[in-house]
Amino acid sequence: MPRYYFVIHARDHRHDDPHGTELPDHEAARDYAHRVIRELKEDNYRPPGATMIVLDQAGNTIHSISF
Repeated sequence: MPRYYFVIHARDHRHDDPHGTELPDHEAARDYAHRVIRELKEDNYRPPGATMIVLDQAGNTIHSISF
């Protein structure tokens, strides 16, 4: 199963995902990213200009999702 990495870019910081998550395909990775963003917002994590970048195991960006 492919591994995807979820990196958060904000104006004043970046959070890398060194371990990644195994998911069946790009669509599942996009759904997972939306779920993580939703959970972070529920916990009041809302940095201005934040974006979740979803990378495949080769390091290619497959999705870029704004908070």
